[in-house]
Amino acid sequence: MSSTNTIHNILVVDDMASNRYILRSLLEEAGYQVLEAADGQQAVEAVARATPDLILMDINMPVMDGYEACRRIKQQQGLWGLPIIFISANSDVSALEQAFQAGGCDYVSKPFHQLEVLARVQNQLRLRELGRQQAKLQLYQGLFQLTAGIAHEINTPVGVGITASSLIQGAGDLLANAVKNGVLGQRLLNQQLTDIKEGTELVESSLRRVALLITRFKELTRDQKEQEARPFAVKECIQQMLQAFSPELQIARITPHFEGSEVTMTAPEPLFVDLLQELLKNSMDHAFHGNREHSITVQIAQNEGSLLLVYQDSGPGMPADKLPRLFEPFFTTMRGNANHCGLSACRIHNLVENNLRGSVNVTSPPGEGLRYEIRLPLKPVT
Repeated sequence: MSSTNTIHNILVVDDMASNRYILRSLLEEAGYQVLEAADGQQAVEAVARATPDLILMDINMPVMDGYEACRRIKQQQGLWGLPIIFISANSDVSALEQAFQAGGCDYVSKPFHQLEVLARVQNQLRLRELGRQQAKLQLYQGLFQLTAGIAHEINTPVGVGITASSLIQGAGDLLANAVKNGVLGQRLLNQQLTDIKEGTELVESSLRRVALLITRFKELTRDQKEQEARPFAVKECIQQMLQAFSPELQIARITPHFEGSEVTMTAPEPLFVDLLQELLKNSMDHAFHGNREHSITVQIAQNEGSLLLVYQDSGPGMPADKLPRLFEPFFTTMRGNANHCGLSACRIHNLVENNLRGSVNVTSPPGEGLRYEIRLPLKPVT
């Protein structure tokens, strides 16, 4: 039994009632709760109703064998880490290799030996608990770092706003006293009005930055909501997005270039559109300065069940020493600018890897701007 007082649920899957009886007896004697299934199909249905802590799965069964049942269970949302121990009288290396490839984590041999079964079950439950603890630790560490970043980013403009409001109040008090004492002159009036104007501008700038941060935080929160995956035409989607941005592109003197044939992708289309818009807005905010012609290039291709999306702008790019920090929350090369909070690239990374289950690699060839190489699965990853 595990070192904690938790009672673990174990699903035993075997087409032989005698085998299920033996395993149930020795597991219940050790303090585990046991559920049973007579074939792979029943196991898949049982897991869909209630997730056990571990599965003991026979390989050779009618209706659906253990390999297929294991694969189907692992494909269910959030169950890739569910430990499945295979049961087999076959010690053939190829059979065991196939079991591990299907997603199994260990195996026990027939006829059953009580100590072996219990040792392997306890070991897998301990490993899973350690994995959960490590995941919680990483989650807490990430949460603490993000919270500290949020506090710092909001505290800075709030502090500036408080200081500026104190200056405004001080200037107002000085003018009020001057009027009261009949000593208000043109020079003092102009000086204090200038201070009030500058203080007001600082307050407005600080509030705008706080509002921008809150908007970006809301976008990141919205991205976490589950959205339905539906088939859509990628080329058509990109062309519509570029058309929608046409006025802004013309004003900024940016010429878009698109290459690629039609590809059908099954995913939440609004998230894909958000990704495209974030890439484009990031270029417009950071890459294009000065009154000259600029360009962006979007390329798509289908490769081994994935969509390859390449996005590149003609901006100055990013220094090699700063590029590894591109996706860090609040990192920006335009620090001090109230219109940039350093969450754009972070959201791009989040949309690609967390929402669309893909991968992104960014390079900055000298004189060629930023180049994003993004791979996205054409069908949902479960």
